[in-house]
Amino acid sequence: MDTEKKREREIQTVSCMISLYCRKKHGGKKLCESCSQLLKYAADRSGRCPFMENKTFCSNCKVHCYSPAMREKIREVMRFSGPRMIFVHPVMAVRHLVFTKREKGRAGKMSLKRLIFLIIGCICLALGTVGVFLPILPTVPFYLAAVFCFSQSSARLHDWFLGTKLYKKHLQSYVEKRGMTAATKLGIISSVTLLMGIGFALMAVKGIWIPCIILALVWTAHIVYFIFGVKTIKKEDGGKNF
Repeated sequence: MDTEKKREREIQTVSCMISLYCRKKHGGKKLCESCSQLLKYAADRSGRCPFMENKTFCSNCKVHCYSPAMREKIREVMRFSGPRMIFVHPVMAVRHLVFTKREKGRAGKMSLKRLIFLIIGCICLALGTVGVFLPILPTVPFYLAAVFCFSQSSARLHDWFLGTKLYKKHLQSYVEKRGMTAATKLGIISSVTLLMGIGFALMAVKGIWIPCIILALVWTAHIVYFIFGVKTIKKEDGGKNF
C-alpha cells in the first residue's frame, strides 16, 4: 500500500471512531465542537507523520506527536469505539485488524532481519580488524561487508564505524575513489608476502606440499587483486589518512 493511501485509510478510520464516540457520548448527528477539534488535530498529525511509509500503529511509535491532553482524548475514543466498530463498521474493523496483525508480523521480521545484519556486521568488523594485524585475512572486503550490514541494522554503529581511524585508513579512500595509494598497496602486499612466506617455508621443511600449494594460490590471488583489481591513486587523492 502506498503512503498516501495508507494515510487516507488511517484518517478515515479515526474519523469513524470519533464520530461513533461523539454520537454515543455527546448525542446529536454532527460532531460537537470538542470532537471536531480532536478530528482536525488527528488529521493534521497524520498528515505530518514522517513515519507513515513504515508505520504500523500509533501506539507502537517511539515518537509521540500528540500533546498530552489530545493523547488522552484519543485514547479514550479508542477504548470506547474500538470494541464497537465491529458492529457499526464491520468491513473497516476487520480490515483494520488484518492490517494491524500483518504489520506487527512484518515489524517482527524486520527486527529479526536487523539483528542478523548486526551480528554479521560485528563478525565482519572483527575479522577485518584481525586482518589489519594478520594480513592473511582480507581487511577491505570484510570492512565493506561491515559497512553494508551496519547500514541495514544500526545507524549508530554505522556512523561510529565511519568515524573510526580503521575505516579512514583502510577503507575511506577505496570507497570514495575506488582505489588505494601505492604505499598502502605495498604495505599490504609486503606483510601478506612475509607472513605467507614464513608459513610456506615451515610447511615446506616438513614436506606438507598440498597446504603449500593452497597458500601459494592464495598469495597469488592477493597479488593479482591488489595490483590489477584495485586502482592506484595518488597520495593527495587518498587523503591524509593513508
